[in-house]
Parts: sequence; C-alpha cells; structure tokens
Amino acid sequence: MYTDREFAAMLRSIATVRDLALDGVAFGILREDSTVDIERTRELVDAARPLEVTFHRAFDHIPDTLRALEDVVETGATRILTSGGAAGAPEGAATLRKLVAAAADRIIIMPGAGLHSANIAKIAADTRAKEFHSGLGTVLPYGSTNLAKFESEIHTMKRCLNTYSLAS
Repeated sequence: MYTDREFAAMLRSIATVRDLALDGVAFGILREDSTVDIERTRELVDAARPLEVTFHRAFDHIPDTLRALEDVVETGATRILTSGGAAGAPEGAATLRKLVAAAADRIIIMPGAGLHSANIAKIAADTRAKEFHSGLGTVLPYGSTNLAKFESEIHTMKRCLNTYSLAS
C-alpha cells in the first residue's frame, strides 16, 4: 500500500527506467484488504510500456492466489514473482504449480525465494515454471563480496536447469 506521494515517486522512477531503455521494472501494490490494487497497478504498467513488468512478492500476502492471478493478468503485467504464498518457493511448490497451470500463456509465473542449485531442478519439475528468481541469500550471506562463489552458484543453477529441460 502506498501513499499518493509514494505512488507519484514510483511513476517518476518508472519513467526514468523507461527513458534509460532498461529491460523492465518490478512492483506490487495491494489494497488494505490484501487484494491487488488493479487500478493503480494498471496505471504503473501503462506508464512502463514497452518495458516488461513483474508484479513482485507483494503477491505472497494475498490469501486467494488464484483470484489474485486473475487480477494481475487484468493489469497487463508480464510476470508474477512469487513463492506461492510460502516462506520460500520449495514450500510453496504445490501452489506454484497451480498458478503456472492457471496462468497458461497469459502471464509468466516466476518462482522465487529460497532457490539455489540444490533445489532449482526439483522446483522446475514440480512447478513446470520456465523462469526463476534467486537472490542466493540462502547460499551467500547478505552483503557477501565473494563473487567467485556467486558466479559458481549461478553457473551450477544454469547447468541444473539445462539438465532438467533436456530430461523433460
């Protein structure tokens, strides 16, 4: 939930990102009743065009994820970053799978939270998602400057996903 002033700042930030020709933006706006603020979200999505828009993990605070999926689709967003309403994607895999199936080709469901090389192939198989988000917070402590470990983990995750996609 955002004040009018915060919402105006979001519009300015989106304009800057769009003018810099970056790839996309991420945001999520809810109402006080923990539903998607369709109107304000649509306004931000329209302001971001032609950039891709990800509705972020605010989605995970909505009790009825299937209804929320339809609401986010209505806004024109490109994808939803979600853990399926759970603490992490591994715990929310069953819900994520339902969301991927319900989304069909209308919007991308991107599992995130708690993903790393030891579980990403299983999450891919369990959910049938095609895109994934990982901040690697479960592998690298926040603020870590160990770029070699970060790079190694990214390459390992990529190999795991490539192996999964070859097998499926």
